[in-house]
Amino acid sequence: MNENLFSQSYNQIINGALGGDAPNFQMLGTPMAFNWAPAPQGELNSHAYQVISGMPRWSPLGAYSTLDASFADSYRQALHHISFKVSPERQKDLNALRIQVTLRENEMSQAITNLNQAYLSQRQNGGAYFERKYPDVDTWVDLGPGKTYAQICDNANLAFRRASQLVFEVEMAGMPASLQSSIDAIKLPSGSPGSGPAPRGWTKVQDGSGVLRYQPDYIVGKDGDTWREELKKGSIGSFSVTLKASDQTVDYSRSWAQASASYDKPFWGVSASGSWEKMDLTATDKNVTATIAVKSSTIVPVTPGAWYDGGFMADVARGKGGGYEILNPWVAKGGEGSSSLFGQHGLLASRISGLVVAYQPRFSIEMSEATYERHYEKFEASLSLRIGPFSFGGSGGHESNYEHSTDGKTTFEGGSTSEDPIIIGVLVSFPGLNQA
Repeated sequence: MNENLFSQSYNQIINGALGGDAPNFQMLGTPMAFNWAPAPQGELNSHAYQVISGMPRWSPLGAYSTLDASFADSYRQALHHISFKVSPERQKDLNALRIQVTLRENEMSQAITNLNQAYLSQRQNGGAYFERKYPDVDTWVDLGPGKTYAQICDNANLAFRRASQLVFEVEMAGMPASLQSSIDAIKLPSGSPGSGPAPRGWTKVQDGSGVLRYQPDYIVGKDGDTWREELKKGSIGSFSVTLKASDQTVDYSRSWAQASASYDKPFWGVSASGSWEKMDLTATDKNVTATIAVKSSTIVPVTPGAWYDGGFMADVARGKGGGYEILNPWVAKGGEGSSSLFGQHGLLASRISGLVVAYQPRFSIEMSEATYERHYEKFEASLSLRIGPFSFGGSGGHESNYEHSTDGKTTFEGGSTSEDPIIIGVLVSFPGLNQA
């Protein structure tokens, strides 16, 4: 039942929010408030950067989560597995340097894993107070407790980049022009980020300790203030979807991963003590309906800067020659467990190409009076309520829930009054597969 409803909500929200077929849409399990602080000119807000630079996992239900590696680091790593013919002497040097790159890459991955595990451990032991104060790992880093782990990640990332740069320098002579151009563009700029404008294709982002670092740039179609003002003006992009418990249809054909799987969060849930508790309203009431509506919505495009060459990646994926080749055992696209550069199991699987942003979502659940009475205490005690891919409450700017009864039915309603738009999902592109 829960999986069916999620599939239905996914399909209907695609139709409502995006106005038609959008198989590359991933929905956030918990919408993310857009309240990133403005960054000085030439910089990107660190919280914003963590979101747009991530690499989405393949998800058969269109549910958003990210892989540990950033898209830019995976792109840089992919370039290491594209080669050309060199002399035996130079090949020996390259092999030795590539071993160092692999070691630095492993250290970087371990640092990221340690950071995430530390946050989850502290969240588990910290109870409701910890979850309210640090609702996600980014807040935990920004407000201090996770800064030490973030600094270790930053240092490991810098060491990986330096090792990669040594490989690039040895590879430069005799390299095909297209590959040389791609490597030049992703090369870490020299000099201090505080000394002047960032080079073309790069921006400046504060690390976990507040130190400016060069990062590969992303062009975000609209800034936060523009989103807010446009969405507050009227009803452009408004939509409403109604989810019915009686509809048992399961259709994954519109899901961008096009497969079936389970969803690991309850469709109906309440949170009163820092964790989600399942609440199955449809167990004995097949007439339950839930309506989700937003006042307005928009899509904000996200495009990698000049450091990224999607056309070149597409040429590599399709084996169009050009004097380069994919190093054995790597392949363009393979199955699970293969050393693939592209596709579901690839090193460079996906990237965020847009943010789906909504303004002031509301909900309305209609159920029998008996169903409401059965779950009354949970409704009254809840700080947050989950309906499929949406959650309501748990922070400021949310209207108090209220209920009313008519003709043997009870309607439970509520919604956001926040002036901040929220990101409800992302659009996804696939490097090497669609020249993205």
